[in-house]
Amino acid sequence: MIDSPTRRLTTRKIDDRSIGFLVAGASTVAARWMLDAIWRQPPAVGSNDVAGAYVAGLFSHNARLAQRFADRHGIILAGDDLEHLLDRREVKCVYIGNHPRHHAETTRAALLAGKHVLCEPPLSIDPDECHEFHLMAQHRGLVLALNYVWRATPAMHSLREQLQADVIGEVLGGHIENTAFLPLDRQTWRLTAPYGGVLWERSLQDVDLLEFLLLRTAASVQTSRLQKLLGSDVEEDVLSAVWLRGGLSVYLHDSYLLPHAPVTVTLFGSVGSLTASQCDVGNPASSLTLTRGQSTQALPLTPIEPFRASVARFLAAIRHGETPLATALDDRRNVTAVRAMQAALQAALPNGTLGPIAALG
Repeated sequence: MIDSPTRRLTTRKIDDRSIGFLVAGASTVAARWMLDAIWRQPPAVGSNDVAGAYVAGLFSHNARLAQRFADRHGIILAGDDLEHLLDRREVKCVYIGNHPRHHAETTRAALLAGKHVLCEPPLSIDPDECHEFHLMAQHRGLVLALNYVWRATPAMHSLREQLQADVIGEVLGGHIENTAFLPLDRQTWRLTAPYGGVLWERSLQDVDLLEFLLLRTAASVQTSRLQKLLGSDVEEDVLSAVWLRGGLSVYLHDSYLLPHAPVTVTLFGSVGSLTASQCDVGNPASSLTLTRGQSTQALPLTPIEPFRASVARFLAAIRHGETPLATALDDRRNVTAVRAMQAALQAALPNGTLGPIAALG
């Protein structure tokens, strides 16, 4: 046994019962949330002195960046040779949080090396490649999960519970305002095609959330560009209408440009409405309210750390065959929806009016 790094808030040991992660990408998300989400996993049943998971290594395409990140976060093994790192016996799975353009190649390499994968969405901007990865994992007996952590936030967890309890009756419609301002330090690859723009970063999340909450997939979309102020070559502000299977329609507003517009999810029903406000991932001010007529009631939220919950579901899938938070097939459906939005944009009118409907097929 070896002691876990002293910077981690755990006194548990690491042995063969602990699941070792290779973290691919020296990202802000990894530093802020994922490292601790991995290290804070509970031990296996009956092994209170043993860590459930740990960070075994760090991969980055930039060797110097990899070493600086590893030194800062107490990671012993780091480098830019992915094949070498994947060959390590202690690496059982890979968390992929590098640049989206590397998701597909890193996923493929990890699966071919026999490692379980937890990947930030999207796996690929090609739905067929998403399906290919699903089959690769299935044929090798590996878990391939997507880190759609919005599903695991307290507000969305509670919102889904309220919908399942039928507190607003039949759902008649809704809208998502995914409009958190894009800060200067994030105006890098997010403003560059083909992986940047609100469609791939935010509309993708919206569509996934609709399926999670309403248990229906998207059937067709309309989308139009609104403002463009950051001088990029991608969509910065778009309005979409999404028709779910069964005919229910929901409006999406995704923007990088509105500094004082809280992220909000509202669903309207036959006997009331539910509104989750300031409900972006990591926002401690999130809330959920139930409105019936002139009465509005604040609903309690279950304390959840979404990244830790996503990793826990991933580990349960590895150990016990449970379903992870989101799958490659979920991602394929979401990617298909965004591709349809892109097709709709090609036919949309320039004044912001929604253009022709694009079917998902």
